[in-house]
Amino acid sequence: ISNKELHTHYLGKDIQNELIQLLGNAIKKEIIQTANAMKYFSIVLDGTPDCSHVEQMTIIIRFVKVDSLKKEFSIKEHFLGFVPLKKTTGAYMAETIIQQLEEMELPIDNLRGQGYDNGANMIGKNNGVQKKMLNINPRALFVPCSAHTLNLVVNDAANCCLMATSFFDIVQRVYVYFSSSTHRWVVFTSHQPTLTVKPLSETRWESRIDAIKPLRYELGKIYNALLEIADDTSLTGSSGSTARSDAKALANSVAKFKFVVSIVVWYNILFEINITSKQLKIWIFMLLYNSYNTHKPIWLTVGVT
Repeated sequence: ISNKELHTHYLGKDIQNELIQLLGNAIKKEIIQTANAMKYFSIVLDGTPDCSHVEQMTIIIRFVKVDSLKKEFSIKEHFLGFVPLKKTTGAYMAETIIQQLEEMELPIDNLRGQGYDNGANMIGKNNGVQKKMLNINPRALFVPCSAHTLNLVVNDAANCCLMATSFFDIVQRVYVYFSSSTHRWVVFTSHQPTLTVKPLSETRWESRIDAIKPLRYELGKIYNALLEIADDTSLTGSSGSTARSDAKALANSVAKFKFVVSIVVWYNILFEINITSKQLKIWIFMLLYNSYNTHKPIWLTVGVT
């Protein structure tokens, strides 16, 4: 320092980002080389908007890795990256997938499986992604997400019932009310320190049981927290008055007999849905296991167990 000498320390943000990128590229290259060595692979895709409201598509590949020396095999699943999408139409997404596979040097002729959710742009029989891919490679079998299928069934069934939609609206309002203010959250945790309120998931109905669980077992404490805020005279001004009136309205809503009955009924329903969703995943595993046992004699003839 005294001699004003410069030393390379590699602590700058640019060099760190470059190192991370180089490491990521090396790992990705190794994954692709392994996948190509095993020849056949499947793709799993999903999309979600990021904080800048740009749709990001995740690309995941699955393949069976065979170790000929140890005579073992294992199913590998690897994340290959995010791809920003300008459009979410089936045709555009299919073109993007094909382009990405070509850039990663993964031959589409070796594609043997597609796994997406049940969105119309993904599963459409004429213009969906799965159809576009099947037109290119008829052996790329499409398997929809079983958990998402279950979610759609439950979602449509619940939306047909006004009482159900009103119930979940109140559950979400309770979460939003407490989580949108640090003061209200402190009041909530002082009454209920163990179970915290959680938001409702729009895509995973089995996880909604986590949002209902605090209401199912600690409704009295949540009700008392709402009453404390409603009776808090230190909350002044327009915002304070709004907070107190909202607390009073929510307290009245959660204290109604209809809401209490809905908590018990929906908790039991979601408990069963949660179990069913997990069983679907186990069923898929058992299907793969049975398929392995069926084809094991063939693999034995080529020296793979």
